[in-house]
Amino acid sequence: MKFYSRVFSTAILLLMAGALTAQAQTELQRISTTERADGQGIVVRYHMTQLPDSFRVSQPEVNRVEMVLFSMDLDTENLVPVSTTPHIAELDLYNLLSGIGTDLYIAEGVFFVADAYPDVNGRDVLLSLVFATEEEVAALAEVVTTDVPSGEDAVEEVLEDEPEISEPEPPRVSERSRLALTFGVQGGLSISDVFNASFNRDARTGMTFGLTIDIGLPYRLPYDVKPSIQTGLYYTEKGFDNPSARFDGVSIEFDYMEIPILAKFNYDMAYGLSPFVALGPYVAFMVSAERVRQDDSRRDLDDTTREVDFGLMGSIGTDFTIGTTTLNAQARGSFAFSDVQKGEFSEGEKHFYMALVLGFRF
Repeated sequence: MKFYSRVFSTAILLLMAGALTAQAQTELQRISTTERADGQGIVVRYHMTQLPDSFRVSQPEVNRVEMVLFSMDLDTENLVPVSTTPHIAELDLYNLLSGIGTDLYIAEGVFFVADAYPDVNGRDVLLSLVFATEEEVAALAEVVTTDVPSGEDAVEEVLEDEPEISEPEPPRVSERSRLALTFGVQGGLSISDVFNASFNRDARTGMTFGLTIDIGLPYRLPYDVKPSIQTGLYYTEKGFDNPSARFDGVSIEFDYMEIPILAKFNYDMAYGLSPFVALGPYVAFMVSAERVRQDDSRRDLDDTTREVDFGLMGSIGTDFTIGTTTLNAQARGSFAFSDVQKGEFSEGEKHFYMALVLGFRF
């Protein structure tokens, strides 16, 4: 039964991996402009195959609007950029580790207030440029204009007018784009045991592998922490070795299909590194439960083992982005709230589990 359970579980995961791999890559196809319907400015449309993970608009200068699209797998190979218009003198496109940026240089004598939002079709990103005065744009861009007086006291007066430098406040929670999904695979080595057990035993070494899903949430937390939900489907080996005579075997093996639902918090650093911590519940469905004897003969323990196991899981690790692929490594651990065995067969023992896993997302 053990062999067939592994084959069945592996086949399901491979089929799902194939389906996820076939998913289209996020692509920025072209950039176009059009007048606003109210005549109060223009709209720059970023034509996407699907929404990026997030986007940001800023105005560092009165004549420059910076628009950044964040997505680990963003493809711009076939991009048709926007041509110059009477209002946009130049558009520069540049690559980032986690997306692309565009600088729009506004024509002389024209001033805009910028805002960005996703289109109702759920794919494109719109950059709205509304006509404004130079003073309004300067205030938003935090540009300080100082009139330099004439005379020998000019330098002293200018210095007196300089704004005081204060320590910046922590950034507030800010909106990003809509929910963003990324898929991947993971696998690694594990060590498992039980706690609350009255019998002697050794930890069992095994493996875990499966498919992962990261759901990016539409917010940035203070200090630019990026929250998401990490879930997936894993084949996980648990149990223990060399138990006391109560079990009459050399190994007790419990294998599960496990689904965690973890709150994940990333902090993006330089060179594509993004450390994270994650915590949340998990639920696992029994695939097989067997006792293994010295001669490698096996006996099913399905009738005495609970079909569903649940508990708390936590992990710590890092993501590392290379091009359109994100590699990840993490240490993961969990402990169960439910007993391993049923009714009279249970003495209150519960699963305890740790694993080192590697994987990638696309």
